Amino acid sequence: MAACVTACGLPEGDYFGRLDGRVDPAHFRWCNQAEPDHLDPARASSTASTPLVSALFAGLTTYGPDGSPVPSLATRWEIDDDLRTFTFHLRGDARWTSGRAVTAYDVAYSALRVAHPLTGSPSADGLAPIKGAAGYLARAVFVLRRDVPPYRAGEIVERVAGEPAHGAEAVAAVAAVAAEPAPDLALRTASRELALRDLGAPELAAYARVPAGRPVTLVLTTGGRATPPSPRTPSGDGPWAYVFAGAPAGAEGAPAGAGAGGVYGWVPAAELDGEPNADATVRVRRVTAKHTPGRAGPAAELLADEQAPRPIVLARGRDLAHSPDALGVRVPDAQTIVFECADPTPYFLSLTANRALRTAPIEAVSRRPTGWTDPAHIATSGPLHLAAWRARDRIELVRSPTYWAPGEVRFARMTVYPMDDQAAATAFYRTGGCDAGATNTIPATYLPALSGELRGRPYKDYRVDPYLSIYFLWIQTEKLSNRHLRRALALAIDRAAVPRFTHGGELPTSQLTPGAPIASLSDADLAACGVSRDHPGYALVMEPGALCYVPPPGLGYDPAAAARELAEARRDPSWREPLEYRYNAGAEAHKLIAEYLQASWGKIGLRVELVAQEWNSLLEDTRTGNYQIARLGGAGTVADTESEFLPLFRCGSPDNRGRYCSPEFERLMDEARALRDRRARNLVLRRAEAVMLEDAPVIPIYVYTQKHLIRPYVRDYAINLVDQPALWRVWLDPDWRR
Repeated sequence: MAACVTACGLPEGDYFGRLDGRVDPAHFRWCNQAEPDHLDPARASSTASTPLVSALFAGLTTYGPDGSPVPSLATRWEIDDDLRTFTFHLRGDARWTSGRAVTAYDVAYSALRVAHPLTGSPSADGLAPIKGAAGYLARAVFVLRRDVPPYRAGEIVERVAGEPAHGAEAVAAVAAVAAEPAPDLALRTASRELALRDLGAPELAAYARVPAGRPVTLVLTTGGRATPPSPRTPSGDGPWAYVFAGAPAGAEGAPAGAGAGGVYGWVPAAELDGEPNADATVRVRRVTAKHTPGRAGPAAELLADEQAPRPIVLARGRDLAHSPDALGVRVPDAQTIVFECADPTPYFLSLTANRALRTAPIEAVSRRPTGWTDPAHIATSGPLHLAAWRARDRIELVRSPTYWAPGEVRFARMTVYPMDDQAAATAFYRTGGCDAGATNTIPATYLPALSGELRGRPYKDYRVDPYLSIYFLWIQTEKLSNRHLRRALALAIDRAAVPRFTHGGELPTSQLTPGAPIASLSDADLAACGVSRDHPGYALVMEPGALCYVPPPGLGYDPAAAARELAEARRDPSWREPLEYRYNAGAEAHKLIAEYLQASWGKIGLRVELVAQEWNSLLEDTRTGNYQIARLGGAGTVADTESEFLPLFRCGSPDNRGRYCSPEFERLMDEARALRDRRARNLVLRRAEAVMLEDAPVIPIYVYTQKHLIRPYVRDYAINLVDQPALWRVWLDPDWRR
């Protein structure tokens, strides 16, 4: 195939892409790697979505040319010495395309939406360091609405399972409900029809109505730590409630005006006069000081509180509120937001640029929770605005009329072509269809010609760069629960052979955390890593010359050990063959790798069938656990394994597609999180990663490189380690030949 590529008429000049047309500086055309799964910051999960989300929605920070965070909505910030409290001060000239000012309440709402269980956001991991975020997502932390001795109203408590409460009556009550699922204490009803509207709007302005008696979910209440103050209205100044009504459109009792995804809206809180689970019983105890918003202190004091008695008591549903006041998010005023982390979080600033903290407009989300990003309904806060989205054809973005720095956007229009077929994307670029392509949208068989391997010199519009990303195989551990089988799968693969047929300069590895080859590091980085140049493998340089993480080696190629593990696995009476391996179609390298894996596993006597899927179908199947083995990967936006790579394997992670859960891995991750010294953290994290890799819920294959085709007239296309180019800063130079 590679020889045919050359023989079939590749360009003979310096550039692979055609350059005989006029450069239009007002129109940037970009080939994306696939159709975005979502443009909603809370729901997007793929690398095909992230660059567009970053262009459409502002965050507290955004990605600078080198991928590090730079000011965006926040113009300045303070970080407390204990690395637990982060205060951001917002600019005053940020506007939604609707014309409304972007405030700290928008940032807080967006974060709370990602953290709320109703949203089901795959980005919730990005908020995990925040006090209470994990418990809030699991409906396991509450604010006491009234005294439950020895605890007082306003204290934060957590649900406790499997431990006895105090008193004979409590024990009997616990026994009666122990086998029942936790009740939803946020359910409310009203004895009159609810008119859902914007905060403070009159009833006549309602955009949806909920029939009397129909349950809704209470999400927010005004006047909280991170919610707006209660509005002044002609009917009174009491608190308002933000609720969700979720019956499908057209169903009996569905809210009038609601779409298929339900509807959110504000109502005066006093109208919610019914509480279906008011009498439900829940075992609770206070959360520790370090997890309590507003509580701080020396490490010794926090540790002492961890060890202090916390009586378990029985509370009723009416005593508890599933409230964002249990989270470490606070809005002192409309231009300031404060985040409190339970443990030292040295990488938190970098997290403020990623999807989890990109703003979303409450008015648009409320009316259409699953459809608000349609061009007819969307409101954006970033440098670009969505003008059109024709599925499987193109996405049209335009310069935002309300962005505070219009000079940053030098083109008027950007057309995004979703090209999940690499051969089609490369042909489209070559013939002049797009000005640049997203990372790794080039077929493997083109790479020898592009790199100069076949023709003696590379094309000048082809680039290869380092990438903080790992190609790996997820294993669904609930379906393939036999540890010996998973280890056999990992040990049977000779990863060193893969780059010989993918031709992209990939770095074969059995390590999970990506990095640079240790042999290529500077002397200063070697010293920071604590290794010599002949040490095998890769290392993640977190701060050049100062801080480094050296991952454990993982399960390397050992066919004899693989055969032994497979023999042990076949002792399991539930053993079934063949297994199934899924990958996304349209990418030539994925098909080549799938066939290589199938042959490798066949050499130890294991039969595996291959299934090619459309990209978003593969994402959905892995999200729901509908697979056995699947090709995916991890791309980091922060040079820290603790921020985005290892959290994928925590028991409660919403993006734990392998359903892996290890008490020892959890213990070590918690131990590392409590340490302020980053070198000490890294040592514990390395032990945690080793535990996980020995269990083989994931099989690393190689560290990616970034391969791009970019025309010579495209300026300021900032390729960086985390593959977060600020696409809106690109400009097209008509006079590039000069």
